[in-house]
Amino acid sequence: MAQKKDSKAYGAYTNVVILTNVEVHAKRDTATIKMFGTHDAKTFTKGVDAIDYITDNSVDLVLCDATLDDMSGIKFAQIVRKNMSGRPLPIIMVTLENRKDHVLDSIAAGCIGYILRPYSIDTFEKYLILANQLDNYPEIEEMELQEAKDMVERGDFDDAIEAFEELISYQDEAQKYYDMGCQFMVQGKYGKAIVSFKKAVKINDLFAEAYKGLADAYKGKGDMEACKKFLQKAADVHAQFDRLEETKTLFIEILKYDSDTPNPFNTLGVNLRKHGDYPGAIHAYKQALELTPNDENIYFNMAKAFYFMGKLEEASNAVDMSLKMHPEFREANKLYQRIHGKPWTPVLGKIARQRATPEGAKESAKDLDP
Repeated sequence: MAQKKDSKAYGAYTNVVILTNVEVHAKRDTATIKMFGTHDAKTFTKGVDAIDYITDNSVDLVLCDATLDDMSGIKFAQIVRKNMSGRPLPIIMVTLENRKDHVLDSIAAGCIGYILRPYSIDTFEKYLILANQLDNYPEIEEMELQEAKDMVERGDFDDAIEAFEELISYQDEAQKYYDMGCQFMVQGKYGKAIVSFKKAVKINDLFAEAYKGLADAYKGKGDMEACKKFLQKAADVHAQFDRLEETKTLFIEILKYDSDTPNPFNTLGVNLRKHGDYPGAIHAYKQALELTPNDENIYFNMAKAFYFMGKLEEASNAVDMSLKMHPEFREANKLYQRIHGKPWTPVLGKIARQRATPEGAKESAKDLDP
C-alpha cells in the first residue's frame, strides 16, 4: 500500500476532480492524489459533466488530461476560467502532450501546472507544492493592496500613494518570473515554465489594481493629471491581458478627464506589430475597435499587420475601411497603392468623415513604421 504524504507543504486538497478519457490515466491519477490526503476524487471523461459537478460542489483542484470525450482539456480550462466566479479554480494539466504550443495554450487557458506522463510520485508532489505556492503567492500583497484602498477611503491620500507605489515596485519580480518561464520553455521544463509564467501574471494583476488605487488617491488630492496618468497605466495592464470589459471601463473614465487619450488596445497592437507578433497585433486591434469602432487609424494599423502577414485581401478590406472614414489619409492611400498598384478611389455619395467614438476621443496613434 502506498504511503500517504505529509500535506504541510502543499495544503489539503480534499475534493479533487480528475478529467481524462483514458481509464488507466484515471486510475493512476486517483491513486496518486489520494496519497496526498485527498478523500474525495471524482473522475469524468466529459468536460460538460465535470463543469456541472464543479458548479454544484466545492472543488479544490482539477487534474485535466489533454483530450476528453467531448472537448480538449484546454477548451475545458477556458470554459472554467470564463464562467467561474470568485477565486480561480486551480487546474493542473496532466498529459502525454509535450508540444510547446500546447503548453503555451494551457497557460493562456488558465492552467497553473503542467505534468508530463508518465510521472513519478516525487514529480507529482513537486508540482502540487508549486501550484500551492502559486495559488497563495500574492496573499500578502493583496492584504497590502486592501490596506492602501482603505487609506484612500479614509482620506489618507499620501500614505495610500506610498503604499501603492511600494506594490508597483514589485514589477522587477514579475519580469524575473517571466524570464525564468522563458528559460524553462527553452529547456523543455514545461511544468516549471507554466508556474513561472503564472506567477508573473498574478503579480501583474496587482499592478492594475495598484495603478487604479494611485489614480483614486491622486484624484482625492485634486491632482487630475496624475489621476489620468495612472488610470491609463491600469488600462494598459488590462489590455495586455486581453481584459476587454475592465479596459473599456477605465477608458471611459479616462475620457472624462482627457478626450485625447489613446486607445490602450491600439497601443498594445502597435507594440506587438513592431515585435513581429502580427496575429497578436490583429487581435489587439479588433479589441481596440470595441472601444472606438469608427477610428480610421486602427483600421490602418490592422491593414499593415495583415499586409506584413501576406494576407492581402484582409489588408485591402481594412485599409478600404480606413479611407472611407478619412479619404485624405495619406499613409493609408500609400498602403492601398502598394496592394492594388493604383490610388484609392472614393465611391461618390458614400464617404463620410466619421470621428472616433466615444465621441470626442482622440484619433489613435498611427503605426507608420515599415
